[in-house]
Amino acid sequence: MAIVHVSFKSSSKAPPAAAHAQYIAREGQYQQRGGVELVESGNMPEFAQADPHAFWVAADAHERANGRTYTELQIALPRELNPTQREELAREATRELLGDRFAYTMAVHTPLAKDNIEQPHMHLMFSERAVDASTRGLAEDRFFKRNGAKKDPAWNDRNKPDEVREKWVEMMNGAMQKAGIELRVDARSWAEQGREDLAALVEEKTLRGDGPEALERLAHIAEQRQMRAELPAPHLDQAAAVQDLEKRAEQEVVRIEQRRDAEVSILDKLIEKARELAVEVKERTTEFARNVVDRVESFFGAGKQENLPFTASLKEQEQARSPSPPSEEQLEKSLAGLDQRIAMRESFDAQLAGLDKRMEAEARALQEKELSRSQEISPARPEKEIEIEHEHSRGFGIGR
Repeated sequence: MAIVHVSFKSSSKAPPAAAHAQYIAREGQYQQRGGVELVESGNMPEFAQADPHAFWVAADAHERANGRTYTELQIALPRELNPTQREELAREATRELLGDRFAYTMAVHTPLAKDNIEQPHMHLMFSERAVDASTRGLAEDRFFKRNGAKKDPAWNDRNKPDEVREKWVEMMNGAMQKAGIELRVDARSWAEQGREDLAALVEEKTLRGDGPEALERLAHIAEQRQMRAELPAPHLDQAAAVQDLEKRAEQEVVRIEQRRDAEVSILDKLIEKARELAVEVKERTTEFARNVVDRVESFFGAGKQENLPFTASLKEQEQARSPSPPSEEQLEKSLAGLDQRIAMRESFDAQLAGLDKRMEAEARALQEKELSRSQEISPARPEKEIEIEHEHSRGFGIGR
């Protein structure tokens, strides 16, 4: 739905003129942002006719330190108009508001709003210094001096915003009438129009940040917007309002069906992919299980005599197999049986290892006990006798 939004901004609370001109034109570091539909510049003095951006660079360089390098109008364009109609309206507004006396750069942006619909608007950035026959040929440094191009005091008039707003509403209504759109807007506030139901739905300023108060305020504003959208516009009769609501409902149904079809298509593809993956996993698992069975049977078949119970059991299982390939259930049972036998074998080996350790410990204890007993029974031999015996063992000496 078309709305009336006209705001004035000055460079005293904004970025430098050259940077802002690049921003609205989506040039330089801002070219990746996109969302720009139209960019035009005009009424430039001779030094900037070949390169309009040079005018804003010169404004930053030569304008007084406390002076305004530019003034900007931000105006919401009707959603009901197509791109060509929007561009014509933007050009008309530029001509009507600035004429041929002020250098400007104008751009139309079409970002997506929260409702995922285009939010077209125009930026009209201009210098308040008048360009005429006496100033058009001035050099850039003289253009911005006190004795150069003069600023038009009309832009400082306190009634200028209301004047611009009224002119804009006339142009917007004319453009919609030309496009065959019945919708009309009014420059007056809802209260001035006697619409207390809409005047009560005034949006409060949104708090910044992600805190609970800011989120609650955003939710409240969204609710107000929804209530406002459901109220019939004052310029439409009841039949037209019903027709408009039906049209919106049909569009919403189509959008929901398209989204549902897209989601169903994606789900079907995921299901098919999952089935293919399940078949592949099943085949690999079956092959792996067969390899495990063959290796385990081969291992137990080549064991020692102590493994005969296990080997015999495996042979019986091999003989009990049918010539046909084993089923998945049979493979699972075989694997379960093998796991049990392997666990039994590991337990048996662990018991044998424990028994060996106990036997070694008992043998060492017995040896130590026998050695202790022999030392207690045999008297201690003199050191001299031990030395003589040692010499005899090496072939020295003649006797004890």
